Amino acid sequence: MFIGLLATCVLLLGILALRLAAQGRRQRSALTNMDDALKHSRADAEQQRTRLAKQSDIDRMKTEFVSTVSHELRTPLTSIRGALGLLSSGLMGKMDDKSQNLLRIASSNTERLIRLINDILDLERMESGAAPALLRRCSLFDLAREAVEAMNSVAEAANIRLTLHCFATQDAVYFNADADRMLQVMTNLLSNAIKFSPAGSIVSIQINADAESVFLKVIDRGRGIPADKLESIFNRFQQVESTDSSKKGGTGLGLAICRSIVLQHGGTIWAQTNRSEGQTAAGTTFCVQLARCARASDEVRTKTSREQSGEGVILICDDDAGVRTVVGELLRQHGYEIIEAGSGEEVITLAHEQAMRNAPVPPISAILLDLYLPELSGLETLRQLKSSTVTEAIPVVVVSVSAPSERLLRSGEAQGWVQKPFNESLLLAELRHALECGPDERVSQRPIRSSRLTV
Repeated sequence: MFIGLLATCVLLLGILALRLAAQGRRQRSALTNMDDALKHSRADAEQQRTRLAKQSDIDRMKTEFVSTVSHELRTPLTSIRGALGLLSSGLMGKMDDKSQNLLRIASSNTERLIRLINDILDLERMESGAAPALLRRCSLFDLAREAVEAMNSVAEAANIRLTLHCFATQDAVYFNADADRMLQVMTNLLSNAIKFSPAGSIVSIQINADAESVFLKVIDRGRGIPADKLESIFNRFQQVESTDSSKKGGTGLGLAICRSIVLQHGGTIWAQTNRSEGQTAAGTTFCVQLARCARASDEVRTKTSREQSGEGVILICDDDAGVRTVVGELLRQHGYEIIEAGSGEEVITLAHEQAMRNAPVPPISAILLDLYLPELSGLETLRQLKSSTVTEAIPVVVVSVSAPSERLLRSGEAQGWVQKPFNESLLLAELRHALECGPDERVSQRPIRSSRLTV
């Protein structure tokens, strides 16, 4: 009896030992897998850092190349323009009508090439962040009136009449802007409207405002723009018809420059085709919406060095750990505190938890959100954040491979947009812009800045 009991105990102990050994092997295997996963994650993060560094180098080389080539072209073009001017003036001797016509063509194309180079340089400087906007209090009405005065001679030569209408009190149309750049937007839009309007027609400029935004419309009675090109006309070198460049002149960059400037100011710009009663095209309306940011009596506050370097808690949400690591390190170097999340559910949980905590734990200042997330999508995550009174005031900057969505930006659901692969300086600028307004303005502010940061 005793021997049988002893044998049973020995058997049970053996089974237990085997189970413990199997469990130990499983634990060691799990630890090995975790170690391998960690190594892979670190390798992916390092590869991502390398890719971003290479992308940054390529971006820098592209900017330097465009700048160098453009500047190098300016020198011979200056000589060509001067020589053609001397010949055209008759100082070098009188020329027959055929020669004068050839000189006129050469001079016209020289001026067109100079405008193209200047436009390319303007775009590159703005998109690289090398030409920051110098903001001050401006009157949208005063800027529009100045633009009309500047373009009146061009309009009269084309037998076009310019009209200016302000549907808000003049005290209500003040906003923060770089006056020279906004004037460039208006003159570009007016030039475009005049170019495509029939003789004897009217180009109308309309101004309005509400509590959060100022609005500008430039309305012409030209041929209109097809629905499928209302967005693409803001791209570089895009025109409604391929023959417009030769027939109407221009570089094909005017509207691209307008969009870059408006986005730099945290606004949005779009086009819509006018419709008459018979539903035929009756011209185009270009619309610009800009946030006032402060009341007309407010002064523009100068940023401190602390604000310029970055301050606040940023929640980074991306299902790619490498992206979180790279972006987190970038923001830490500029003074931000970082929280990471790998899913939409985690973002919502962390945002609620941080918002409900008391000081000294700081709340989340902004969220960088990828749209392509597993299970709960980034879009649904964004809508849940904005539908909750606890988290609706947290500014959200979308960081996605997708192009900016005008609907999300104009509705205020997203406070900014960065398109992957991103440029570091513009990512930081986009984040700073989202943090600039106070908590009460974040929910209601329209329009919202968006940046297409493709490289």
